[in-house]
Amino acid sequence: RAANRHDGRMARGRKAPQLEVRTMTLPPPSPASPATTARILHASLAASAAVLTAVAWAFRGSLPLPDGAGGAVTFAAYALAASGLLAGLAFRRLIPERSASQPADAWWRQHLPKAVAVWAIGEGTVLVGALVLAVGGQPMAAVAVVLAGFGVLVATAPGRLVP
Repeated sequence: RAANRHDGRMARGRKAPQLEVRTMTLPPPSPASPATTARILHASLAASAAVLTAVAWAFRGSLPLPDGAGGAVTFAAYALAASGLLAGLAFRRLIPERSASQPADAWWRQHLPKAVAVWAIGEGTVLVGALVLAVGGQPMAAVAVVLAGFGVLVATAPGRLVP
């Protein structure tokens, strides 16, 4: 009779087996080193600038400019190329070289905010070039701005800042 019961009870005199419940605790994840964080941030900014430039190339000239505005946009694009390049490289000078006795992670902890600011200048310059390409369809001016921005990103890459 006891074998026919399906209500979860055992026959008289027999105990139900006890299940032992164990909780597993994992150690907290270790934070990424500042050098790794710098590489990831730089790669992300450069990749997003490249993707948006490609999108602008696909839609180049699709947003028409008013008559007579082409010359002003071209002038502004060249001025932005020069100012973005000069600003990025000027701010690069604010980031000191790492001394041989200083660990790379300690150097990055101290100077990562400055590096991110310089990278943002480079990415912003690239994005302005992409905008010039999408709005005006002026490839020469847009390429000059994009190259100036990527020049800042390449000149201030993490591997160049901390050799």
